[in-house]
Amino acid sequence: MRTWLLQGKQGEDPGGLRSVLRQWFDRPGNSGWRLEVQPLTGDLSARVQVHRPEVVIFAAALSPIRACVEEMLAAGPGLLIAADEAQSEGYCDLAERHPLLFVPPHPTAEAMAQALWGIRAALRREQYWRTQVEQLNQRLNDRIVIERAKGVLVQRLGIGEEEAYKRLRILSRRQRRQIRDIAQSLLDTQALLLPPSNGFASHDSAPGAALEGEQSPETPGAAHEPPRAP
Repeated sequence: MRTWLLQGKQGEDPGGLRSVLRQWFDRPGNSGWRLEVQPLTGDLSARVQVHRPEVVIFAAALSPIRACVEEMLAAGPGLLIAADEAQSEGYCDLAERHPLLFVPPHPTAEAMAQALWGIRAALRREQYWRTQVEQLNQRLNDRIVIERAKGVLVQRLGIGEEEAYKRLRILSRRQRRQIRDIAQSLLDTQALLLPPSNGFASHDSAPGAALEGEQSPETPGAAHEPPRAP
């Protein structure tokens, strides 16, 4: 996992996090982790969005701007903050919504190891639930399309909803396409068959219509012909 350790502009490293992390990354079996040291500067949020580290670690003593921390979390990485109890309180609301864990201001190698495994688990758990939500939203959207297509068949063919769904399913099997795609094709065709709105087709529906003040070609001179006496 690509991991960034944030340090101050002059290389400040409160809590000696770099040496502790080196002990972790040098352990056998941790070759899948990669540590990079980055300065905590004003363009940090932009760099996180571009380079996409999976974990960002920093000491609360560096006092990063709160808005910068929120932007980093929005970009997707997990955060590991070295902080005492008072410092941690300032980030507790973010920890309730994002993969964010705390370690003591001067963590031991063992404490850091447990926190790193914990943040990796939190990232995987968030990814799992994000995938579940996306799948549920997709199923809901598919269901809406299918129900609308059933409604079209019921209205046009005078059949029941069960029969309408059966026809969609049979066509789906014959064409080896998802039933949602069959339903969407039906809705697209239905849109083509509907009469155009008056506002949309006012000019196209009457391409030879005379402009205001012009004579109609069918009745030349009608506008100036005087009325006849009965």
